[in-house]
Amino acid sequence: MTMQMPSAPLPRGLVTPKAYSNEEIEAEAKRLQKVINQGTLWDIETCKTIAPLTLEINQLKEENDVFLIAHSYQTPDIVYGVADSVSDSYSLSKAARDAPQQTILFSSVRFMAETAKIVSPHKTVLHPSPDAGCTLSDSITAEDVRELKSRYPGVPVACYINTTAEVKAEVDVCVTSSNYLKICERLPGDRIIFVPDQLMGKHLAEHLAGKKEVINYDGECYVHATFTGEKIRSWRNRTAEQGIELQVLSHPECDADVIAESDIVGSSEVLREEALRLGSEGKSDIMLITECGTADRVRAESENDLNLIGTCVMCRYMKMTQLEDILQALREPHPDQIIELDDEIIQHAQRSLDEMFRLAE
Repeated sequence: MTMQMPSAPLPRGLVTPKAYSNEEIEAEAKRLQKVINQGTLWDIETCKTIAPLTLEINQLKEENDVFLIAHSYQTPDIVYGVADSVSDSYSLSKAARDAPQQTILFSSVRFMAETAKIVSPHKTVLHPSPDAGCTLSDSITAEDVRELKSRYPGVPVACYINTTAEVKAEVDVCVTSSNYLKICERLPGDRIIFVPDQLMGKHLAEHLAGKKEVINYDGECYVHATFTGEKIRSWRNRTAEQGIELQVLSHPECDADVIAESDIVGSSEVLREEALRLGSEGKSDIMLITECGTADRVRAESENDLNLIGTCVMCRYMKMTQLEDILQALREPHPDQIIELDDEIIQHAQRSLDEMFRLAE
């Protein structure tokens, strides 16, 4: 009952990388196989196939002073082959802000690249896959926020970071999966509006019960909405029959019944860290309730044999970007691969992100 692994994303032939010697390709392939640490899926021949791409990407980064950021949900060849920083939304927004490089390439979905531009408006921000959206981000518009504020005047609006720049410009504070409980507790008054994730909002409402009323929106992440408490209970029963004590780790974008059935709830970084900790303590039977990229990182970084049980769900948007897209954007980005935002939107959105940094630290 091990977790099903997706196939390795092989080059599509859309970009021709530079020619490298057999020795250079062999050395790079060995490096990739070691850091990805999934020998069956990413064997030496697969790594040789992608080696020319990673070699040229890393060369162009160095020559052009580019800082390459990747979300944890990106594929292992990007995460371990070319990324300079890999984390969840909160840490990556700080990394974009603090990086000394004047060009940021963000391998992720669109709203994350927009966030990098908001916190670093003077930098060039590249996003290789303009069509890589997000069902949660797409569920709400700036007009929706303005309507909520008119219905509940004076009530602070907390916005999950998985939103467009225009939405961020209309709210009081942004939050991430690693800080939303702490920040929402600190907001003034006894009511808050939480957008757009209704599942995270339900968890927040339970956490703040008796303290604050949460006015919730109805958006959701299609990946995390797939999981149910019933499925977890079924897995627990099946594994218990085999003498396995299952450790369930879930992302807070999941529904409340999933959270209730979980041993640990946290951001993708928390889940990664906790899975590695459990493995080091001999608790190797782990179910990760989140996008598949987190499981890839746990496999790559664990020094212990882990039994990742169940089935993860891949985000089709997070998996849109491949090495070829990154290489093309580094060579000669198309206009729609360069993040451009209205100055007024940036100024207003900056306030909500600055407030997040202030309340979270």
